[in-house]
Amino acid sequence: MKKTLLALAVASVAATSVNAAEIYKSEDGSVEFYGQLRQELKFLDNNDHDATLSSGSSRTGVKGQYAISDSVDVLGLVELGIRDNTDVNVRQHYVGFAGDFGTIKFGKQWTTSDDVYGADYSYFFGGSALRYSTLNGAQHESQIKYTIDFDNLWVKAGWGLNDSDTENDLYELYVGGNVGDLALHGGVGYTGETAGTATGGFELENTYAEFTAEYGIGAHLIGFTYYWAELANQNGSEKIDENGISIAGIFQMMEKTALYGGYEYTKQDASGFAFGNGDEDGTVIYVGVEHKFNSWARVYGEYGYGDGTTLGYNNQGSDSQVDPQMADAESNFAVGARFYW
Repeated sequence: MKKTLLALAVASVAATSVNAAEIYKSEDGSVEFYGQLRQELKFLDNNDHDATLSSGSSRTGVKGQYAISDSVDVLGLVELGIRDNTDVNVRQHYVGFAGDFGTIKFGKQWTTSDDVYGADYSYFFGGSALRYSTLNGAQHESQIKYTIDFDNLWVKAGWGLNDSDTENDLYELYVGGNVGDLALHGGVGYTGETAGTATGGFELENTYAEFTAEYGIGAHLIGFTYYWAELANQNGSEKIDENGISIAGIFQMMEKTALYGGYEYTKQDASGFAFGNGDEDGTVIYVGVEHKFNSWARVYGEYGYGDGTTLGYNNQGSDSQVDPQMADAESNFAVGARFYW
């Protein structure tokens, strides 16, 4: 599921903090060891629904925060990804400062657009209409991020350095807040390939904007996101305009068991390409059930339907970047389990 929801969903994703093992503590600060084990069993249409069992996106990390004055803390985090089909990799690595002025962090981090995300509550198949990650995979190796929180308002911003053309340019700004049980946020972003990151003769740029509204109804949640994006060649006239909508909800059947589902539609209008103009669209529908035994263990199952074209997107629930592809009324199934510490 997404990292940031309304208060009713925060508990489900805050398990890494709730269950983190404190390995050092003093009057000035503390260090914690945390992690997640994720096991996934998938039956995908493009694999003839043959079963595949994998470790998913398991990870572990260490984070700490220390006071260096009465009003300023220094903080840091390193997180490693542990998958059964790849080597151990560094998912995040940053240091920063926090105080009344807000929080600023320097290093390898998820993008601000991925932090705020949108109305996708899936574990496996959603996120297709959230159009920010086409060029960066929702992460930047050399990023400066800033956040500040007020009573019912927050501001988040990110600046990705291009490191002498070895990284993409990145600029993002988001603002959000709460009015009673209604949470709203919106923002804009830009990712541009540099000479060192461009491929295939194209130097692409992605300009995007979004608006999300989420409303809590008792223990239940409904959300809506609209995304606009323009994927263009910086050195030519080729471009693809995208408009995406996401509608999703969570229905809490019992204290520990919930149903969730969503509908996503993306319209893509291409122009300026040598093969002529083209209009494509893509639809994703998913429905699932999750059961949380407690704060450190859960199981879930999900069905996903896909039809049409996608230029690629990030599914935050499975922590995976989906490549550009076409689907012809495909049906997919998956079940998973997680253990937190």
